[in-house]
Amino acid sequence: MSAVFSTGRAIRRGMNAKRVAIAAAVIMAAMCLVPMLAEDGEAVTEDDFKVSMPLWYTDEPNHVTIGNGHSKSFIIYVQNFSEHIMDVAFINLILGNNVSGSEIRNLTLMGAGDPNGGDLLKVEYTLSVDELSRSYKSVVVRLNIMLTDLTDDSTKSKTLIFDVTIKSSFDMSGSYNRFFGIIPNTLPAPFDTSVTPFVVTLLVILGIAGIVIKMLIPRLGAMMSEHATEKTTRRGKILLTLGVLIIALMIFMDPGLKILGISLEWYYYLDKISLTVLTIVLAVTIWKIYMIVSESMLYRLGKIEDSRVDLTLLPIFAMFGKLILWIGGLGTILHLYGIDLSGILVSAGIVTLGITLGAQSVISQFFSGMSLLLTRPFSRGEYIELNGQTYIVSKVKLMYTEFFGVDQDRIITMPNNAVAAATIVNLSKYDRAYRLYIGFTIPYGIDVDKAEEVMLQLAEESEHVVHDYTKYRKPAVRLIDFQPSGVELRLEVTIKDYARMRVIQSDLKKELYVRLAENGIHAPYNRLDVTILNYESEGNPGNAERPAPGE
Repeated sequence: MSAVFSTGRAIRRGMNAKRVAIAAAVIMAAMCLVPMLAEDGEAVTEDDFKVSMPLWYTDEPNHVTIGNGHSKSFIIYVQNFSEHIMDVAFINLILGNNVSGSEIRNLTLMGAGDPNGGDLLKVEYTLSVDELSRSYKSVVVRLNIMLTDLTDDSTKSKTLIFDVTIKSSFDMSGSYNRFFGIIPNTLPAPFDTSVTPFVVTLLVILGIAGIVIKMLIPRLGAMMSEHATEKTTRRGKILLTLGVLIIALMIFMDPGLKILGISLEWYYYLDKISLTVLTIVLAVTIWKIYMIVSESMLYRLGKIEDSRVDLTLLPIFAMFGKLILWIGGLGTILHLYGIDLSGILVSAGIVTLGITLGAQSVISQFFSGMSLLLTRPFSRGEYIELNGQTYIVSKVKLMYTEFFGVDQDRIITMPNNAVAAATIVNLSKYDRAYRLYIGFTIPYGIDVDKAEEVMLQLAEESEHVVHDYTKYRKPAVRLIDFQPSGVELRLEVTIKDYARMRVIQSDLKKELYVRLAENGIHAPYNRLDVTILNYESEGNPGNAERPAPGE
């Protein structure tokens, strides 16, 4: 009986130990699962962040068209709504060729409510297409944005999809063996090759160029012949003809190369060269035509009576034409080779500022020249007086003005800022008539009225004097001053041409001298009366013996 009880107690003790072991195992399993459950509860979820692109989609493909050698940029925002700090990585996945996405370095996204705004990231993502790319309808680009919680290393990602269509200017598939790159060549052999549409297209373009030359060049030549020599006109016609032909050939290069279907690499380089030559020749040809039209227009306007517009304004037209054409041409060529103009413009602005500060005198001359050409205080061939000196205007340029001396025996070059600052007296702006003053002195005791009559008679009979008294003042004689030797009179007459002022003045003075002499009126002159005393005469205190010379 006791053995039975002992056996029962042993069984109960075994069952209790088994229960204890099971309970311990359950407790240990629970302790292991709690951290895992806690970790799953704190992992990054889609509610913890937001990825957005203004004007674009984040949950469906974005269809984008990009040309070869061009790019498209997108602004991406990543915002954190959790309290954890996250690492943000950007991974490009491109399913195709000729398209590349910009690399974006890993960034740190701070927790929500960061006082420095670190809970919002703004990045720029750029898709670029190769310069030598052909056209493609669909190139899929995936940008995978992966966010990692730095607390527990849990991750979550968001994928942006771009469906890129490449539109290449080098696409030759639709132009091969086609007339003008449009009309298919359906001719029988041996004309079914690409050479036939190539030659036909070339001949047609040259024919159009010939028509343009036939219509344009004679008219431009007529404009040039108005103000240029025959040799200059002939040379201008030849240059314009060559320019039109070269432009036609360069325009033909693009469709011609596509018609032949040459390799993409050859097409790329030849097209660049042809476009560069086309830009240069086109700029030069337009410049030549612009100058011919400007010169002709200014020449015709200058022939209008009282017109303030003539060929002296040509430097201003030339300057603005050069600025527009040469800067535009240079910018086009740089753009062809993918050179960014923004940096060049900024550098040019800095250099211009330095030049402006260091060349104030030159700039002053330039703007003074602009002022003289626009206000037109004088024109070529006019007589002007500057600072008491008389000059004949030769050339008015942007930086300086050239004058002839009155005798036209020398050329005076004067900076325009000095000319603009001086008081300008125009002696022949509206006509070449000039009021001439001739002075003559008669002795005291001579009848002044008689002298005046002789002088006026001379003025009436002189062929150099203007006798149109409705427009000009009559000749006059005025008493100017009383000199020690006589009375000073002045004859005032209007002569026909200021250019001959010195010759006319000399002739009138000679004639006046003769006329007055014939009437008994001679010009006074200083006289010295010398009295010789006789030292030998009696009673003269000089009777004493005079010392010999040298004693």
